[in-house]
Order: sequence, then C-alpha cells, then structure tokens
Amino acid sequence: MKVHIVVLTLLLSFSFLKPVVAQDEIIPKIQTFFDTYQKEFPIEKAYLHLDKSTYTLGEDLWFSAYLTAGSAQVPSPLSSTLYVDLFDGEGLLLEQKVLRLEKGRGSGDFVLPAFGKAGIYQIKAYTAWMRNFGEEYFSTSVVNVIDGAGGSFLPKITYGSITTSNGKVTYKANLAAVDSKGNPLSSKAIDVKVLAEGEEVYSQEVILNADGEVNFTFSIPEKANLSQHLELTYLENENYSVTQKIRLPYSLTLADIQFLPEGGHAVVDMKSNFAFRALYPDGLPAAINGNILGSETSFESNFAGLGKFEFTPTGNSHQAKIFEKTTGQEVLVNLPEIDASGLVMQVINNPAVAYLTVFIQGEHNPKELLLVSQTRGIINYMIKGVLSNGTWGVRIPKENLISGINEITVLSADGTPLLQRLLFFQQDDLIDIELSKSGNIAKREKINLGLNASFPGGASTGSFSVAVLDADQVDPSKDMGSNILSSLLLTSDLHGNIYQAGRYFDDSPENQQSLDLVMLTHGWRRFSWEDVMSSTFPKIDNFIEQGLNVEGQVSDAEDTKKGLAGGKITALVGEGIEIITSEFGPNGRFIFKDLNYLDSATITITADDNRLKNFVDIDLELPEPVFFTIAGKYSDKPLWSEELAATYESRFRMNQMINGQDEIVDIEGVTVESTTLQKEEDEIQKIYGSGDVTLLPEKIPGAVAFTNVFQLIQGRVAGVQVFVSGLDVNVLIRGVGSITSGTQPLYLLDNMPVDAGTLMQVNPSMVKSVDVFKDPAKAAIFGAQGANGVIAVYTKTGGEIFTNEKGSLVTRFGGYAVPREFYLPKYDTKTVENAMTDERSTVYWNPLVTLDEKGETNLEFFNTDLAKRLVIVIEGMDESGRLGRLVRVLE
Repeated sequence: MKVHIVVLTLLLSFSFLKPVVAQDEIIPKIQTFFDTYQKEFPIEKAYLHLDKSTYTLGEDLWFSAYLTAGSAQVPSPLSSTLYVDLFDGEGLLLEQKVLRLEKGRGSGDFVLPAFGKAGIYQIKAYTAWMRNFGEEYFSTSVVNVIDGAGGSFLPKITYGSITTSNGKVTYKANLAAVDSKGNPLSSKAIDVKVLAEGEEVYSQEVILNADGEVNFTFSIPEKANLSQHLELTYLENENYSVTQKIRLPYSLTLADIQFLPEGGHAVVDMKSNFAFRALYPDGLPAAINGNILGSETSFESNFAGLGKFEFTPTGNSHQAKIFEKTTGQEVLVNLPEIDASGLVMQVINNPAVAYLTVFIQGEHNPKELLLVSQTRGIINYMIKGVLSNGTWGVRIPKENLISGINEITVLSADGTPLLQRLLFFQQDDLIDIELSKSGNIAKREKINLGLNASFPGGASTGSFSVAVLDADQVDPSKDMGSNILSSLLLTSDLHGNIYQAGRYFDDSPENQQSLDLVMLTHGWRRFSWEDVMSSTFPKIDNFIEQGLNVEGQVSDAEDTKKGLAGGKITALVGEGIEIITSEFGPNGRFIFKDLNYLDSATITITADDNRLKNFVDIDLELPEPVFFTIAGKYSDKPLWSEELAATYESRFRMNQMINGQDEIVDIEGVTVESTTLQKEEDEIQKIYGSGDVTLLPEKIPGAVAFTNVFQLIQGRVAGVQVFVSGLDVNVLIRGVGSITSGTQPLYLLDNMPVDAGTLMQVNPSMVKSVDVFKDPAKAAIFGAQGANGVIAVYTKTGGEIFTNEKGSLVTRFGGYAVPREFYLPKYDTKTVENAMTDERSTVYWNPLVTLDEKGETNLEFFNTDLAKRLVIVIEGMDESGRLGRLVRVLE
C-alpha cells in the first residue's frame, strides 16, 4: 500500500542560443517576455507514429506517442497523461484512450470496429496543459479505413461543369458504378443525397444504364460548408443497402484565394514577391491558374494550391483573373491594397552561403528600425539599424538558427511590427539512422534487423518506433501525410491544414521551393507582438497532469442552514493501490491528483466535515472528452484497396484469434457465487432470453463519450446498419424483414416495447446491456412484431452504478489504458495458432525501441506467408530533442 500527498512544482528553463546585438528600452522588454514565456509557459507538442496509414475494418491500429516540451522541444518532463481520441469518417468520437507517458513516450492501440463505417478516420492527441494554448496545438492524424468485405458498389463520379447563379451551385455530373471485379451495375437504381455539414440539402434517385452509367444535374445552396459530400446508396438486395460517401467539390467562388506580398506589405512602383494560396472551405487545395489584369504577369498553383510571382504594382488596387484548371470556372479576386509609401522586404536564403540576407527597402519615419529573428521564442538574432538611401540590409548567420520555422520581424522604434516573414530552416542536426538486414524475405523466414543511430558528434541513445509492412499491401514510402519531422517542425507551428505535409521533407529542390511557399502564405500563431509589448501571457485554466485526477463535490446531506465548514477527504484506490488524503473548503470542492493505475479500479471516498462530520454527500465529476464530434473528412473516390481486400478474410480470422479476449474469460480472482448470482439476475431481467449478440457498454472503449444508445450498436454487429441524423434514427438488420412488414426492428426497453425516439432519450451510462436479435428463429418469440429483428436495451439497477452512503462513496473510475503487445508469431515452433494462414499487412511493430550506449539494437521477427517486399519505417528522437526518420524498402 502506498500512502502519499502530492505537491508538485515544475519549472522549465531554456536559455537563448546567442547574445543579442543591440540593447535599448524595447529590447529588454522583448527578451523578458520570451524568457518568461519559456520558463512559465512551455508549449507541449504531441506526435503519433502509426503503424500504417490504411486499414480495414476490424483491424488493430497501433501507435507510438511522442510528447515534447518547450522551445527546445525535448521529451516532455511535464505531462504524464496523454489523451488520444479516435473519430470515424463522419467525425463522431468512437473511443478515447488515456495513456501513461514516461519521459515523453508511450504507446497504445485502437481496435477498429469490425462492422463500422469505412471512411477517413481522424485521431487527435493532446494533454490537459495543451488546452491552455488552443486546440490548434492538438496533434491530428488521418487514416483511411476501408471495408475489406465490401466492393459490391464502387462508384466513380466526375463533373462536366460547376456553375453558380442566384445563390445556387449547379453540378453536371456523370456517375459510373462497378463492383470489385469491374462489372458494371447495369440498370441499377442509386439513391443520391448531398449532405452539407451533416444536413441533407438535395436528394434524388437515378437509374444507371446498361453500362452502369448515368448523367444527371443537381443544385445546392452556394455556401462555404466546412464539409460537404455525396451519399450514394445502392440496394444490394431487398434488405441490405451499401452506401458510399464521396467528397463533393466546391465552386471556385467559395475558395479562399489570397495574394500575400512578402513581408506583408507591397508599395506602389516597388517590385515585390507575391505568394498566393487557394483553398476550399474544407482545407483542400484548389488547382488554379490566372493573370494580373493590365499586366503580363501570370501564375499557376502547385499541388498544394500555392504559388508566387514577381510584380511591380502601378496603383493601389489590382485584380487577378483566375481559372479552375479542371472545370474552367472563372472568378475575379482583388489583390490586397497597395501602400502608397512604406517598406517592403525580401529574404534570400542561398544554400551556398553561411548567412541569410534580409533586404528592407522604402520609406519610414523615424528611420530607426529593429529586426528580431526568433524560432519558437528562442531569439537567435536581434539588431537595430536605420534606412540609408531607402535601404537596410542584414545578414543573419545560419549558425545562429535552430531547426524549424524561423520568424523574421522588422519593428519600428516604438515596437510596432512593420514587416514579417517566415522561413523554414533545417540545421544538420537530424539523427542518422542506418539499417542492416540478415535473413531472406521468404515465407515464414526469420529476419533480423540491425539498427544504428548517430548524429554529428556521437551515437544517439534516444527512443524510437519501428514498423515493418508488407509493401505489396501498404506502402508508406509513398505516403505524403504527416511524419515526425513535418509534425514537430512544421504543422504544429502553423495555422490550418498543410496539404501533404510530409512531402516537404524530401530533399528535392522542387519540394524545398514549395516549402518556402508554405512559409510565405501561412501566418505565425504562437506569439502576438501586441502581447509581447504589453507582456500579456496565456490564461492558465488547465494544469499539468502527472497522473490521473479525480474531482468532485462534497455537499450538505441534510441541507442545513449552517452548511459546510470544510474538512478532510480520503480516497482508497482499489484494494490498497493508493491512499490519498486531501482537504476541501466551505465550497466543498476537492481534487485527488496524480493517481496512477491501469484499466479501472474501485475508488472508496470518505469525507469528514469539521461541522457536519459524516452527514455529507459526495459526488464525482466524470471526465468528458474535449470533442464529441469534429468536422468529417471525405475522399474524392470510394476508399478501396484491392491488395488489402484480397487478404481481408485471412487477416480478420487471425485478428479474431489474437483478440480472443471476448471469448476467453480470465477467472482468476473471480468469486463464483457472485458471478452465478449476477447471471441469475440477468436471466430474470431478460425474460425473452439473450440475443444473437449481446453488447456490454463497460467493455466498449470510449462508451463514456456516447450520447445515445444507438452509438453502442453502431459498427459493432455484423449485418446491422444504424443511421442517426439529429433525433431521427433508422436501423436495418440484414437477413430479416420483408417488404410488407417494413424495415424497422422492434425496440424494447427493460422488456417493454418502445419507439426509437424513446431509446434516444436513454443515457448510455445507465445501460447495462444491449441484445440484438437477428436470427428469425430466435426473434419468432416476439411474433410478427419481431419480423425485422429486435433491439433490446436493459438498464442498470442503482447498486450497479455506485453506492453512496452518508460521508462515503464507492464507485469505479477509469484508469490508464492497458497497453497491448503486438502479436509476433514464432514459426520455429509448431503451434495450433501457427497453422493459420498469415497474410498480415503489418509484419512487425515495436512502439518503444531503446538503443544501447553505442546507439545500436537488433530486432527479430518472422516473415508472413505472403510478403515478398518489406518496407521499414523508423522514427524517433533523443533526449536533446533531435529527430530521426528512415524509410527503406527491402526485397
């Protein structure tokens, strides 16, 4: 038993890399602000290395967590609790994992719903401390989840034109549909709906021709929806439909098209670099080209909707004519207002020289200026100067810079920012990872990987994560999404979505030029110069969590006039895991901080008020996720992979064997009498018997975040489709029902028939179990009412939630997620499990790899029955915050 009272004080201190060049009354204020910010408000950043980026329903999604702190971005010594939320393709929270971190590292996994919805799933990772600085700091990962057993309906939709008129956007569309074998769905009916931010704005039915195609036209309101998509539904048979959700493109009139002069300002008759970006409301790029009216200047966007051109303004207003490359849709966009006089900036980064050159030109009174160069609040150069003949040039030594986004700001003598420019700089400080292999990439052969990590000056003994994949099923070497470099050095310090962020960390000159376009078109968000000059710091509402927190309220049980006086409160966690004592004041609020236990545990809380003694009630505040829903993401085409679909059945069977916890019960420590009694009580409650499938909310991860009963069913029962829209719900059970009896199943609440609306009002936290009757033979007991299947919901009795007596409370409280171990078969030993066909796409996964003092380690695993090429992805960081990444394909 451990008895303790925790009092924690943390200070992080990071010093400036280089002394400044000039000093005056403004410079000390700037230095003090950034120094204070680093010491008292160190920023945390999270990154998740996923084993891959494409999964099938029912698969395990594995992740390794990295958490950094401060401007130096070292492994965080601050937060020990990381929240990881999984959202489905529509942005609905499916599950939350609460991870225990040590030295900024941890690991976890999600089991994707076997019968859920295919789509683009999102994962958010954050700490409580990060919430003080805005949700933009939360890490977001995106993965594709396909239905490996699907493929009966694979639509492709193209648009001949997109036009706007009278507040409407009109689409001329062509729909072609085939099955997974390429056979056209001849003469089939397709239900077409358009949903904008979850609301239906259009619907119609279309009939495919003999070739499985149809042309149709539809219109929707011209509105900048954060998400909009087509919902295409094909009735596979009279009882079962297949739905595909495909992103609906936007009209060019809804795109955010901005022209941004370098440094933030352009002046009449002075040449400037103008960058531009064109993004649709969902953050995806627009493909455009165009020209500046009245000039010979033309431009074209790159893959990310970005570009730049040189232009000398001749007046204070100019317009650009812009064309969408595919549809030819045309719009006119105003350039920002051009200053009649003022300053312009140009930054030159010549790779062949050891300094950056900053040119400031124009007019400004007074002529004294201050240039500040800083990265994440670390000032690397500061100098005061004056305009001479309308020009001031500054050379910033590159040795002063640190890796990441560097901000160069020119301020007036009174501290007003005049010009600002971002620049990405990468020092030669990445960890060099070398890989060696022994063993053949053949069926079930043992493979050994030798891993060596170093940096200029010595070996790296950091922490790494390693994924080995079947390159013919999934190939992350072609992924352009987030990685450890793009996440911690780029996207975490910029507003908005960065399209294909991982692409910028390829050393090709083209990608480096594209990265500078990102710098020219995205504003810095960490510090406001107004806050710097006024010494305004973030408001702290959430504190650093070095363990789990339990919060609650003590109240007067008898509601006397005297009320509480304050007193002592004690929590016993489990059977002596921890005993913690704290105090509460007259307001009754209390908190137990820094608990540390896995899974869930019984917590016994007792309170003794100085006036009322134990005549008090105790209530706990259940923790809630930051998000229950977020904006959904949709693909331009159905998510499908022939390679993963081909191995789906084999992989699904192996996963069932690996994740057999639902079928195998560990009875160690279980009291047989209690179990038998509970079973008898269940049988009494379930007068119609158990269904084909029984769902227990306590065994569904993330159920605490659910807002209605139907979310307990959604995606967890084969052949059962659940559609929820607002307060309306529709449930289809495959294999039952008929045309004459309708489609809705019979709903029961504690054995009493109710409608779907009544079940929607039941709090999921009050649900003990949900039984689903699919088999017509089992459902026959309900008569004709059960012809479409039955959903039976049973609620808890009071004693199963918690016991609450005067001055005490006994309840169960969730702890840290229990880390699972990745399954590694050993094919040098014959077992029953080894007889199964092994076609796994993730061959090896190790989320926490530590190296010896030489920066070396060896990893050993057996190949699958199928893989002929392996792709290895290694990511990691050391104790100084240096990062490393290696992607290698082995054949």
